[in-house]
Amino acid sequence: MNKISLCLICKNEEGNLKRWKVWVKKLNNIDEIIAVDDNSTDNSPKILKELGALVFTKDLNNDFSALRNFAISKAKNDWILFFDADEEPSEKLINWLNNFDFQKNAYAFKRNIIYQNQIISHGQAENDYPIRLFTKDLGKFIRPVHEVFELQTCPIFISSHINHYSAPNLSTFLSKINQYSSLRAQELFEKKTKCNIFSIVFYPFAKFIDIYFLKLGFLDKLPGLIISISLSFNSFLVRSKLWRLYHA
Repeated sequence: MNKISLCLICKNEEGNLKRWKVWVKKLNNIDEIIAVDDNSTDNSPKILKELGALVFTKDLNNDFSALRNFAISKAKNDWILFFDADEEPSEKLINWLNNFDFQKNAYAFKRNIIYQNQIISHGQAENDYPIRLFTKDLGKFIRPVHEVFELQTCPIFISSHINHYSAPNLSTFLSKINQYSSLRAQELFEKKTKCNIFSIVFYPFAKFIDIYFLKLGFLDKLPGLIISISLSFNSFLVRSKLWRLYHA
């Protein structure tokens, strides 16, 4: 009988993992949880073990894809379901997973941002369909930051959505932006991507226009504006930090 391994990577996700205690129990096709913990200093490992997870401790080393691929390598099942610690499947998605027919392919789920308890479904989330369910032989995660699952075929897109609690408040969101912008700048530096005053000014402006207007971020009202400006600021930080690396 086919079963699925649920995988995640985390660091200091105690608050988000408390939410897992509720929804994980509803998944019928899961018979193991593989967790890779990046040296958490809170109760994350304890909560994971209470969930019945097999917990591995491994340094991030500025490479999220490496941790994800490591988690997959430890799973006993061929089928992998990957959720981030700050993600939660909707009731509709849980029902879909419980009735999954195990047809071999990769499946991408719609992901909405939850900001201040409001669903953000446009802007950055407009076409956000990360691949989350697949078999091991179909591909692997690539890129150190903002990692994606690379495969040779086209995934099946499922409208049943994931709630992404990546921005519970502005302080947490900006903290993540600061971390990810540093990793992205380092990645671009290693690729010898050039940086100048034009890119530092243009990229943030273009990012805002794309998210807020072209991807209809304005439909999410004030939270949509806040998210759009914050992600534009992320582009500014990436290019500014890249410039600094060239002039260190």
